[in-house]
Amino acid sequence: MKKILLLTFEFPIGKGYCGGGGQVVKQCRDALTDLGHRVHVLISAEFRKKYPAKLFNPDGTITQYNNLSGFEKEHGWSGFDYIIQHFVNWTGELRGVKNGAHPRPKIIYHFHSILRRERESGFRTLNYFLRNQEKMIELADKIICPSNYEYDNFCRYFPKFAGKLTMIENTIETFPASKEIISGIRQKYGIKEGDVTGLYVGRLEQIKGIEIIIRHLPKLLGRHKNFKFFIIGKSLEKDLHKKLLRVLRKFPGQLFYIRYLEKERLFQLYYLSDIYINPSLSESFSLSTHEGALCKNALLLNRLPVFEKFKEAALFFSSQEAGGGEFSSRLEYLITHKNRRRKLAIKSFRIARSFLAGKRLKADLSGFLNSF
Repeated sequence: MKKILLLTFEFPIGKGYCGGGGQVVKQCRDALTDLGHRVHVLISAEFRKKYPAKLFNPDGTITQYNNLSGFEKEHGWSGFDYIIQHFVNWTGELRGVKNGAHPRPKIIYHFHSILRRERESGFRTLNYFLRNQEKMIELADKIICPSNYEYDNFCRYFPKFAGKLTMIENTIETFPASKEIISGIRQKYGIKEGDVTGLYVGRLEQIKGIEIIIRHLPKLLGRHKNFKFFIIGKSLEKDLHKKLLRVLRKFPGQLFYIRYLEKERLFQLYYLSDIYINPSLSESFSLSTHEGALCKNALLLNRLPVFEKFKEAALFFSSQEAGGGEFSSRLEYLITHKNRRRKLAIKSFRIARSFLAGKRLKADLSGFLNSF
C-alpha cells in the first residue's frame, strides 16, 4: 500500500461546481483507492501559498486549511510515496521536493491539455499557467496524458521529454437511467411528448464555443416551438452571461440555464435529451461528449481532431464558417429529422460503449506506478 497525494484546483465535493478535470481527478482517486492505496486529495483554487486549501482524506472526511502552510505542517510533502499533480498548482514546492533529501516522493504530472497549443490557437492562456505547465513537464519524474491526440501534441511541442510520457486515456463515470427523475425533470420544465430536447454541458466562456449556441438559438427556438434547450455550466465571462440572460428572458419556456447539477441528476438530463452539442474550440478528450453519446444523444460537434472517433456517428460544423450558418443548418436538420437523429444516436452510443468497455483505468494506473 502506497500513500498518494493528488493535487488539483477542483474536485466534486458537496454541491459546488466541478468541471470535467475535477471529475477525472475523482476517477483516478477512486481507482487508486480500489488498488489498496491511501489517497489524499489537496484542493486549492489558487497558486498563492496563503490561499485556503482543503484536504479530502482517504476516509472521505475533509480537512480545511487557512493556507498551504497548514497542510505542510500537518503532513509535509515527503510523507507521500507519490505526488500526482493535476493542472499546475504547486510547482515551486514540488521543485523543493525534487531537490530535497532522498528518499523522496515520486512526482507525476497528469496534464489535461497542452496550454501552449491553446495559446497558439488564440485563446487567453495566462503566462503563469503556461510557465508553470512547462516547469511541471521539466521537473516531473513521469507524465500522464489524457488522449492519443494530446500524446501527439506533447511529442511535437516537447520532444525532449517524450521519454517521460505515458498515455492513460480518460474514462467515464456512468449512472443508470431513472424513470422517476426523468419524469420529474419533464414535469418541472414542461417537456411534452413530441418535444425535441438539446443539451450543452460546459463552462460559459469563449474557448468552449458557447457563444455560437447563444447567437443562433433565438432563431431556432422561435422557428421550432417544440424545441427545448438546456445549458448546464458555470458562467465565467460576464458578456456571455448577459447575452444568455437576454435569450432566457425571450424564451422562458424553451431555454433553461442551470449552473450546476449533481452528476447522477445530470446523467438523467443526458438520457432525456435528443441532441448533445459540443461547440468547443479546444478539447483534449471531452467527457461530456462521451457521456452524451453513451446516453444515446445525436451529436453535433465542432470539427476538432479529438472527435475523429465519432466521424461516422455525428454531424459536424466548422466554427470558421462565415456567420455560423453551418452550425444553424445542422442543428435545424437534427431538430426536424427524427429518424436521422436516432440513427446517429445509436452509432455514437456504440462507439462510446465500445470505448468504455476497453477502458482499464485501474489496471493502467497500477502498471504505471509499478513501472518506476
